[in-house]
Amino acid sequence: MTCNSEQLYVMAKLTLHVPDELVVAAKSEAAARQVSVSKLVTDFFRNLASRAGEEVGEDNSLAPRTRRLAGCIPNADIEDYIDYLDEKHS
Repeated sequence: MTCNSEQLYVMAKLTLHVPDELVVAAKSEAAARQVSVSKLVTDFFRNLASRAGEEVGEDNSLAPRTRRLAGCIPNADIEDYIDYLDEKHS
């Protein structure tokens, strides 16, 4: 079970039957991205769902990783952030 600040996900197990060469390719891609194959497949399915418009109430203009991070800091003020960036880069 994965916990997000606003959502609770119950994970289901899924068995897939795919050719061996795809399993090897998926493991290689997951290793290159430093994620699990499950995470790789989950992100792929989320991408498919967002293209189909099934993710209600989410900002589909953001990448999945960015979307998950959006809203992590409660009561964040954009003006404070702009002031911080002004100070940092001046």
